[in-house]
Amino acid sequence: MIWLLLLAQLQDPATLSQQGSQALRERRYPDAERAYRQLLKVEPANPAWHMNLGIVLHSAGRYRDAVPEFEAFLRARPAPGPVHLLLGLSRLKLTQPCEAIPVLEKARMWNAEQAVVELADAYYGCRRFAQAARTYEAALATKHKSPAVARQAGHCYWEARQYPEAKRLFSGVTQQFANEADYNYEYGDTLVRLEGPESGLAYLEKAVAKQPDLLAARGELGKALQALGRAAEAIPHLEAASKGDPVLLLPLSRAYRAAGRTAEAEQTQAEYRKRVTTP
Repeated sequence: MIWLLLLAQLQDPATLSQQGSQALRERRYPDAERAYRQLLKVEPANPAWHMNLGIVLHSAGRYRDAVPEFEAFLRARPAPGPVHLLLGLSRLKLTQPCEAIPVLEKARMWNAEQAVVELADAYYGCRRFAQAARTYEAALATKHKSPAVARQAGHCYWEARQYPEAKRLFSGVTQQFANEADYNYEYGDTLVRLEGPESGLAYLEKAVAKQPDLLAARGELGKALQALGRAAEAIPHLEAASKGDPVLLLPLSRAYRAAGRTAEAEQTQAEYRKRVTTP
């Protein structure tokens, strides 16, 4: 075994590199990894071997192992380039969106069209919704133009409470997402906030019909029905949704009162004060 190791160390780097690249092309990842690790022993200061080893590990789904190899390459070659994209993708695969943002921003400097959706995904995962929305919308001007990207842009504007922008995006994809409960809920909620309960009611009703356990939609539907003077219809939705969101106890108490259920209204209002307004 020792003489085999010594023999490997004496191999020409060009030969090892060729073996590694061929193994990678053929998806023989263990063989490719061995070749590039051996190259790093022969030429430890060569950043290309870190990059290639990172590509092998990333391709094999070993994202955690790939990260330090990409980082080693970028310490030597920090100019924006494709390795920033690969490192960002590895971070996203590891559910590290906040850590992915700086490298994906550099990847976008290298190639805006190639990295724009991944950067938007990182902003979204890091809950930077306004930046995510703008970045998804920027993607629509590239090869990534699609209803799914427009839908996600609208969703992020909605999360950021930028409702006019959300409406603009949602209105363009109604045909493609008409059967999706979340879409109907978000679009209906947007319309209620911008134009009043009657405008968004049909979308909220459709969201609840398609997914009765979508309690956020039931809460908004209940509030819309209550605002339209349809208290009896609002009550079951507000009862269901208030179990998860005590803020809805207040509109529920008002619905009870409007429906003539005074005792339940008083009891629910007291519960609201206890759970929401008591310091």
